[in-house]
Amino acid sequence: MAGLTLHDVATGTRPVDIECDRCIRRVVVTAAALRARPGDRRTLAQAGVVCGKCGSRAFAVTRFLSDAQVRSFIRTR
Repeated sequence: MAGLTLHDVATGTRPVDIECDRCIRRVVVTAAALRARPGDRRTLAQAGVVCGKCGSRAFAVTRFLSDAQVRSFIRTR
């Protein structure tokens, strides 16, 4: 989801999954952790999201569609 904005994350009910394109690190991130606020139309890339492991700015974002998907992701890590 290249067009996912901070507004989308802030108004959503679930966290998002961010996967680094370089080192393949995946994390579940909440709106609070991203400091996402309703009305902020910047994309995650424009907001300066970087990989905490390698520092890359290239990443893919996945929006979880259910709480079961979030639990499943966390359980398989």
